[in-house]
Amino acid sequence: MRIVRWIVIVIALAITGGALVAVGARYADGPVAMFPGGPFQSGEWVEPAPADWSFVAGVDEIELQSGDPPRSRTTWILVEDGEAYIPCSLSFPPGKSWHEEALTDPNAIVRIEGKRYRRRLEKVEDPALQERLIEVARAKYPPPPGSGGEVWFFHLAPLTPGGV
Repeated sequence: MRIVRWIVIVIALAITGGALVAVGARYADGPVAMFPGGPFQSGEWVEPAPADWSFVAGVDEIELQSGDPPRSRTTWILVEDGEAYIPCSLSFPPGKSWHEEALTDPNAIVRIEGKRYRRRLEKVEDPALQERLIEVARAKYPPPPGSGGEVWFFHLAPLTPGGV
C-alpha cells in the first residue's frame, strides 16, 4: 500500500510540474522545449529578409511566432529552390491550432539561430510542390511518431505592407 501511495505522489508531482511549465512557458521569450511559448522578446531583426533561404537548409529546428495573442512554437523548416517552408503534421502532436489560425492571420515572425525575420505564412496548395516538399522532409527528418497523416506546408513568404 505504501508503494502505491508513493507512485501516486510521484505521478501527481510530475503532472503538476508539467502543468506549471506549460503555463509558465506562455510568458517566456519563445517556446520552452515542447511547450508553446510567448512572443519573442530577443533576437536581432534582419530586415529586409533574405531572398534566398538556402542558408537554413541545414538548420533542423526554428521558432515560429504567430496568432493573436502571439504564441511561439518550435518547428521544422524545409528549403526548396531557395524558398523556406514550414511543415505542419495535422496528426502529431495532437491539439495544435496554429495552422488554422495562419489561414486568417498569416503574419508571423521566425527566429532562426537568434535572428528574427518577419514573414507571411502562405499555405501551399500546389500538389506538385507539396510532393517535392514531402520528399525534402523525408530526406531531412526521420518519420515522426504518428506520421502518415495529412501534412500542410506553409511558404515563408515576404511580408505584405501592414504586416507584423
